[in-house]
Amino acid sequence: MLGCGYRGLPLCDMECVMRHLAKMLFLGCAAGLSAAAHSASDAAESLQQAVTAACEDSSSSLEEMAGRMPGGASAVSEEPLAMRGMEIGWKRRFALPDGSEIRIEQFAPQGRLRRLTAEYWSLGPDGDPRPELAAIAGPDCAVGQGRRLVYDADSSEAAAIEHLDQDLQSLERIEPLSPTVPEGEDPGGVPVAHVDSGVNYLLPDIARRLARDESGSILGYDFWDMNRRPFDSNPAQSPFFPQRHGTRTGGLLLREAPEARLVPYRYPRPDMERMADLIADAAEHGVRIINISMGSDDLDDWRAFARAAEANPDMLFVVSAGNNGWDIDRQPIYPAALPLENTIVVTSALPNGQLARGSNWGTESVDLLVPAERLRVTDFDGNDVVASGSSYAAVRVSALAARLLAINPGWGAPELRAAIFERVLPAFSDNDSGVSQGFIPRPEMAENLPPLSSAGDLRERERQVLTGADLYGADHPAPSQGYALEPTLVYFGNSGWSLDALRVHAQEAAQILGQCGIHVPRAGVRMLEGPAVFHYFHDLIGIELVRQMELPKPTVYFVTDTLQPDPYDAEAIGRSNSRTRPALRDTVWFTEATRDPGIALAHELVHVLMDSGEHVEKPGNLMRPETSAGNTALTSRQCDAVVSTGVANGLLTPLD
Repeated sequence: MLGCGYRGLPLCDMECVMRHLAKMLFLGCAAGLSAAAHSASDAAESLQQAVTAACEDSSSSLEEMAGRMPGGASAVSEEPLAMRGMEIGWKRRFALPDGSEIRIEQFAPQGRLRRLTAEYWSLGPDGDPRPELAAIAGPDCAVGQGRRLVYDADSSEAAAIEHLDQDLQSLERIEPLSPTVPEGEDPGGVPVAHVDSGVNYLLPDIARRLARDESGSILGYDFWDMNRRPFDSNPAQSPFFPQRHGTRTGGLLLREAPEARLVPYRYPRPDMERMADLIADAAEHGVRIINISMGSDDLDDWRAFARAAEANPDMLFVVSAGNNGWDIDRQPIYPAALPLENTIVVTSALPNGQLARGSNWGTESVDLLVPAERLRVTDFDGNDVVASGSSYAAVRVSALAARLLAINPGWGAPELRAAIFERVLPAFSDNDSGVSQGFIPRPEMAENLPPLSSAGDLRERERQVLTGADLYGADHPAPSQGYALEPTLVYFGNSGWSLDALRVHAQEAAQILGQCGIHVPRAGVRMLEGPAVFHYFHDLIGIELVRQMELPKPTVYFVTDTLQPDPYDAEAIGRSNSRTRPALRDTVWFTEATRDPGIALAHELVHVLMDSGEHVEKPGNLMRPETSAGNTALTSRQCDAVVSTGVANGLLTPLD
């Protein structure tokens, strides 16, 4: 650890953290950090020369390039740099006479140089080379930035990464690698174990949600470095550019589960047998939900995990399916493909329920599809970024499990699995999801839904007609000119909607549309009965409802709530926004949360009749983005568009 007073660092933003680290490293703590075998200027000069030598003729042999390296370097090894089976460059190692090394990686897809990275590895205290300095050059072979690792003198572990300017010496900022956990108190709530590359617990929003014991020490552990500082860092691919995956997944978990407190574990990459100790530690602290957004194709990595998971049947393990783009029933990824009764395996879906590109599937190994593309998550630096993939799909289900457990604290893995699987949409028609259970369209609120997984047939319970007298009054004369609109209004008998409510809303909408010469001589009303899933709107549900009932259009469906990815209180679907869902053409969907329902009904019918989602900012206009009692007027231009398009699409009929 860094030491030197770091333990008392107050919660602050990342800029504050970096300033504090810089002060420690260069004003008071430099004595506690190990010095490099060569001076910083010598290492920087060697790398600058190495970049020049590698760029002079990148196609030369390893031995030829060694002859151009600084300091009498000799060739050590070479291997191709590959991605998805394609060679995109090379990696080469060169030894210097004092035992240090220069390592160069060329990234040149299709033979065109994109990036060149040169690393200087000095001799560590154990006599083996360890990474010290890196130079990064672009296509022009000019060094644009550098990074230096700073080591703790006591443990010989990397404590921080210095980000350097192009001269490889001027400091821009400092990135911590294993800082002490800030002090704090246990926040209370459902403990959820998070197995990943760690988390950035210097971020206040994460630090205040860390689970702690009575003394204030955090629960969780770094099973990679074997200490109590599970800080977000995965240096497996590069010690200079560690991957920061855990903060993104951990932050999303906390964002979607306010009831949760985080128990962070840094996974034991050096020895995966330690997964058994990790699970034992979680069990000791009463954890019943463990999120694992990671995996590999090596079963041996996961044998200890499998034994420990099987020995703790009341713990629920939510596992990502992976992002290889293949069927893991045939090409297993572990732990997703392990046949365990207390796991839920999750993959990423598009908002419409289709498997996301690159996500894994498997009708035996994968349980759920969950929307996890282009989600906003918290990055390592505390800023929001967009992320996608099955890692985040698993996190969303872990958050759902945490919310369910907060409501039902006596539940274990069997009850949580059953409750989550009840929230999937049925497999309508010939929809092949590629997973065993199905699709959860809005996991962030699924605990508030009734069981949706049971499909079945809809039936019509009652049929009514609202006449002109119902909508305008018995004394209102039927116009002889204008245009007739005859909508169909649909609701469910055991929902929050009623015939009387629909009559009132239709009356107000008819009065508003009258300013465009539109008359509603009749409106059909259908009361339906059927499975609870049809009380909610989602494209998949709506398509099945329309398929079963085949009602006259335009059709207005009054439902309980929406499960759409963009959860509007009311949604109109015309011709132009139904290309990927043609069955829903000329329909409107209302939820119980809709404000000013009569005005909103007129608003959405205008969208359908105009075949346009356009809104205006004109005061008092019906088509303002937000409905209100004072927004009911339509301009002559809007009326012309409503009439001309409505007639052309067969939704309005001329009265004369």
